[in-house]
Amino acid sequence: MNNINTITIVGGGTAGWMCAAYLSKHHRDKTVRVIESAHIGRIGVGEGSTPHLQQFMADLGVTESSWMRACDATYKAGIRFSHWNGDDSEYFHPFFSELDEKTAEVFFVNANARRRGAAVPVHPDGYFLAAQLAAQNRAPKALSALARPLHYGYHFDAQKLADWLRAYACARGVEHISGTVSQVQGRQRIEHVTLADGRTLQGDFYIDASGFQSLLVEKTLQEPFIRFNDELLNDRAVAFATEALPNPPVYTHAQAMPSGWRWHIPLQSRCGNGYVYSSQYLSAEQAELQLRQALGEYHSSAKHLHMRVGMMRRALVSNVMAVGLAQSFIEPLEATALMVTGHSITLLSQFIEGQVSAQQLNDELHTLVLGVKDYILGHYATSRRIDTPYWLASAGIAAQSPRIAPLLQRWRSGGDIDQWLHQHRHQQAYNRASWYCLLAGMDYRDTHLIQPFECAPAHIDSAAKAYVKTLCETHFGVHEQVLRL
Repeated sequence: MNNINTITIVGGGTAGWMCAAYLSKHHRDKTVRVIESAHIGRIGVGEGSTPHLQQFMADLGVTESSWMRACDATYKAGIRFSHWNGDDSEYFHPFFSELDEKTAEVFFVNANARRRGAAVPVHPDGYFLAAQLAAQNRAPKALSALARPLHYGYHFDAQKLADWLRAYACARGVEHISGTVSQVQGRQRIEHVTLADGRTLQGDFYIDASGFQSLLVEKTLQEPFIRFNDELLNDRAVAFATEALPNPPVYTHAQAMPSGWRWHIPLQSRCGNGYVYSSQYLSAEQAELQLRQALGEYHSSAKHLHMRVGMMRRALVSNVMAVGLAQSFIEPLEATALMVTGHSITLLSQFIEGQVSAQQLNDELHTLVLGVKDYILGHYATSRRIDTPYWLASAGIAAQSPRIAPLLQRWRSGGDIDQWLHQHRHQQAYNRASWYCLLAGMDYRDTHLIQPFECAPAHIDSAAKAYVKTLCETHFGVHEQVLRL
């Protein structure tokens, strides 16, 4: 067990308060304090999650009703992708659960048949419960008992979630210190931090939750930051809110744009909208105008963001660990930021208990972030859009990525994709179902390839889709009504 008694978190925001909340629940013998500056604003636009947030809240021992209303949260079954091939096609990336195991196999068979040349229509939307929930706008929270657990995510107000986590942590003994760090003392390790008002604070261990500035890990300890700009072109975003919808959909909508893509995230009190783009191909003014024209909204105040895309070479250095944006960031296409943060906190907890070493922690986070990057690159590499210089460049660069090019080649050539995924499973952040949904959803294939492969029998295919539809209609209620329960 590491000799850590006092933990000082520099920076609030969602990442800092997630860390404080978790430590206050699972390490009650530790003194935990959070230094949060009133003069440094939160970015506050990452407002979607994967099912990892569901598990994180369960680990805190809280019920959904205790935090969802306070954070304007809605349920999320997955992400709908539109126009990524430059046409009207779209597909749904569902959150996979054990309930999908049998019906997904039918989808896998037909997806393999189609990429080998069979004239069989195949689309992920019909074979996964989450996709059917999205189609019928039913909340992914069962109203009656299920044989297997269902995994789902949330949409939420990021500012309110950070405030809720702060209240949770402080109620359990975390010390909230309002102040701005003006100086950090230390070279090989952090000795103490000094606030602008002259106060000096010491600790055994420090958490760097200072956002993109990485005040402790990068600026003080000089840990290198590995940039991903050579593969991921998007480095800017513009965002603003629009009015709430009467019956908010249970999915995030990711729609391709001329120089990037835009998100639509429905909350209880408003909708969040943003355009993620590359500054090489679009100015901030052009991006804002394109987003406003797409939404028909010309009055909401816009927020412009610069994104530092990449990761720290090591998250844990000496007596400091970086979390959140101070550690890594990949564009929010699959809403992975809180997933990485939550996993980082779990590993930190294990490090405190002496269950993992610093090297093991860093290696695991390194693998996770690179695995996320691979999957994000897959969205661009499989696109057939050629209508703008941005799409020509992003698709070409992504397809040449040395980590995913072999996977794409295996899929297009009709090779055994399952064997490849299994062989490389330790470097993947996404499972088999997610890769199939992406590759088949984009209809990524060599249209000239003809190889014998037997499709699933028609009656099996129909039965699988009927089972998912019946399960949805039998066990799940309309989203708006469930939110009122």
